[in-house]
Amino acid sequence: MTPTTTIAIILLPGMDGTGELLKPLAERLSANRPTQIIAYPLDRPLDYDQLATFVSERLPRDPFVILGESFSGPIAIEIAATDARVAGLILASSFARHPLPAWLSHVASLLDLRWLPSNLFAAMIMGRMAKPELRLQLKDVLRSLPAAVLQARARDALRVDKRDRLAETTCPALCVHGSSDWLVGRRQIAEILAARPDCGRCELDAPHMLLATHAEAAAAVIDDFCRRLECN
Repeated sequence: MTPTTTIAIILLPGMDGTGELLKPLAERLSANRPTQIIAYPLDRPLDYDQLATFVSERLPRDPFVILGESFSGPIAIEIAATDARVAGLILASSFARHPLPAWLSHVASLLDLRWLPSNLFAAMIMGRMAKPELRLQLKDVLRSLPAAVLQARARDALRVDKRDRLAETTCPALCVHGSSDWLVGRRQIAEILAARPDCGRCELDAPHMLLATHAEAAAAVIDDFCRRLECN
């Protein structure tokens, strides 16, 4: 069946909020559809509700698919639960409820991801086979982020629970995750599927940051999801 429309996709970045690491994915997706990355402000910490408002003010007028990567999954869920223009929801390496114990939120203000050895941190979220240039890009992105912004986002991610809001969404949904993701595991996937039993699921042989490390494979999965919506 020939698609009757070409649907746009909105990409919401992970905790860094810059969207820099999503550019290779966006380039591939833009070959077939309008693609927009919405980066977050770096000059001030914004909580999940404030970021949802920030995103809402920058969305296109026509129907779109919204993708939330990791930290941004709860934002994408909130948008999908409130905006009738959302034609599809994709949660990539993400969660509806905090992926780590909530008590860690009390010490989030004492932590700084930039303290971790860059190679160790890159291996944790990108896998040991990540290209050197990608590891260097991650290091540069983290250096550009104010500590207060990172700490606020970590604190919010360790408190969030959008399972009820996810259950209220009615648009088609897809959960994309990596088989070697140490941060978002089986429990988080099960919680998403419990809230939305009809949610599709795609597991890639990839680490947490699969959208950056496996951009081509991820783009194929995302584009297939969008094409199915276009044909309905």
